[in-house]
Amino acid sequence: MQKSLHELIAATSELRSLPSTTMQLTSLLDDATVDASAVLEVIEKDPSLTANLLKLANSAFYGLRRQVGSTREALVMLGNQTVVNLAFAASMGDILRGPLAAYRLNRNELWHHALGTGLGAAYLIALDDRSVTARERAFTGGLVHDIGKLLLNQPLKKELEQLPVESNFEELMAAEKRILGFDHAEAGAQLGESWNFPAPLVDVIRWHHQPENAEREPGMARAVAGANLTVCKLGFAGGTGPMSDEEFWTRAESLRYTEEELEPLLTRLTGDLENMLNRIGQSL
Repeated sequence: MQKSLHELIAATSELRSLPSTTMQLTSLLDDATVDASAVLEVIEKDPSLTANLLKLANSAFYGLRRQVGSTREALVMLGNQTVVNLAFAASMGDILRGPLAAYRLNRNELWHHALGTGLGAAYLIALDDRSVTARERAFTGGLVHDIGKLLLNQPLKKELEQLPVESNFEELMAAEKRILGFDHAEAGAQLGESWNFPAPLVDVIRWHHQPENAEREPGMARAVAGANLTVCKLGFAGGTGPMSDEEFWTRAESLRYTEEELEPLLTRLTGDLENMLNRIGQSL
């Protein structure tokens, strides 16, 4: 008998709840007026998180003219909400770095896919909305869009039935649904709700393959979908097979992205991802 998503979450002890620091950051994600003292209270009690936050802040993604050496300095130079988003990204790293055998993903492969999607989504959202807030929200949406695969990995392995080896998006999701009764987008949205993610973020997770259905943040869902498509084309596939040029541009057109908009991202995204990973002491 197939379990419901609620039952799966309850039965998956390592995903039942986020680490306490990440949970506290989640509560600050959607607070545009968050106070610096509240941010410091959460971050500074976690030395490892503080170190990873500063590494991310000093990456080329933020284009700072000088290195930041403390959380307080980062708050001054980047703003409270940006630091919350950075800290959230840093705290999610360990959660996303493990291997997922059901999806044939080795350690760090989902993390690279997620980080690349976040970077790409931040780039694409700026084509329509150049605000810092939009960029940060898109980065976060890209980072967590595939968390449903964390939840489905174990039950898929228990079924002892292989997902298609070189599947496209639709084939992968159809196989998930056939085996378990739901796909990773549905599972990710349910998991995000259980972790008290902001409603717009849950919406993006749910519709990152069908952004036209997103009600709260259709622009961000479209940016995440375009970035997800781009990182898959570049080989950071997150569990799907290789993609031909024809398939890529057909899918890009369905998302209303032009060659002029996506070619620069195709050219720069691998380098941007390498740069950010190098800053946090990792590599592709």
